[in-house]
Amino acid sequence: MDESKRQIIRDVYSEVLFELADQAGCVDSVTEDLACLREVIKAEPEFAAILTSPGIKPAEKAQIIRRVFQGKLENLTLDFMSVLAKRNRIGFLGPVSDKYEMLVDVHRGRALVEITLARTPDDEQIRMLEADLKDAINKEVKLSLVVEPAIIGGIIIKKDDVVIDNSVKTTLQRAVKTVIKNLQESKL
Repeated sequence: MDESKRQIIRDVYSEVLFELADQAGCVDSVTEDLACLREVIKAEPEFAAILTSPGIKPAEKAQIIRRVFQGKLENLTLDFMSVLAKRNRIGFLGPVSDKYEMLVDVHRGRALVEITLARTPDDEQIRMLEADLKDAINKEVKLSLVVEPAIIGGIIIKKDDVVIDNSVKTTLQRAVKTVIKNLQESKL
C-alpha cells in the first residue's frame, strides 16, 4: 500500500474517532486508552503478532480484543479497536493515535512545536522554552524535543511550515558561504 493511501486511512480513522469521542465527552479517556494500547502492543510482541496475523480471522481478532480489554477501556475505544481488527487495520494503531493526539491538540488550541537542541535540556530549560514559545505565539504549546548533537549548539524551532534555524552549525555554514561569496566577488 502506498503512503498516500496509508495517510488517507490514518486520517479517516483518527478523525472519526475524534468526532465520536468529542460527541461522547470522552476525548481524554480515549487519549489515555490509545496510549495504553500502544504500550501493551509494544511490551507484548506476541499479542501484537496475534492481532496482525493473517492466519487469524478478523472477527476472531476483534473477539480477542474484547475479551482482553473489556472493562479496561472506554467502550468507544473498545468498539474502535474491534473495527480496526475486523478491517485488518490494527497496524494503523500508531499512526491513528498520533493523528488523534494532533486533533486533540488543535481542538484545545495547543500548537505543536518541535525544538532541536544539541544536548538534552533540564526541566527548568524546558519550562522556560515552553513559556517563551507560549508568549511568542499566544497559544498553549506542546513541545516535541529532538536532541541532535550535530547542530553543535543553538536551537532549531519548527512550527507547522515555519522553521527558525539558529543552530551553531547553520550559522557557521552561512558564514562560510558569505566569506566564499565575498572572496569570489572581490576577484571579479
